[in-house]
Amino acid sequence: MSIEPGRGIREGVGPYEYFTPDGAHVYLHDADFLGLVWLPDANLRFYFSYDAETAPLYGAADSPVIELTFSRVEVHTWETDMDALSDMEHQGQVSAFSWDTGDGFDVTTYTLHMSFSAAGMEARLLTAVPSAPA
Repeated sequence: MSIEPGRGIREGVGPYEYFTPDGAHVYLHDADFLGLVWLPDANLRFYFSYDAETAPLYGAADSPVIELTFSRVEVHTWETDMDALSDMEHQGQVSAFSWDTGDGFDVTTYTLHMSFSAAGMEARLLTAVPSAPA
């Protein structure tokens, strides 16, 4: 993430919108939530993607996948709307991903609401979603 004032992770906005050091604009409202992976080592990874039309607008044409990795995670709330899972048109919508300026995060998508605390966060832009280990 950018360390320039007003361009990195900000209070009240969190990882919902920020800029990378290379100037790519990450705005999860215009990205689709692809899913998450909670690893046994207490790392939590979220994946979002821009479609082919949106990616160039944010400077992410070559790396349209956003990966947010959180370390030493403790989940406080995890709610999935099972009825909404069948709605393919809206399933990926991201409503919010806020940060309390400490270790608390709150993410809301069309199908998921999760509140958690984490010791750290890393953000990367990728060319594709990593494949699952065999």
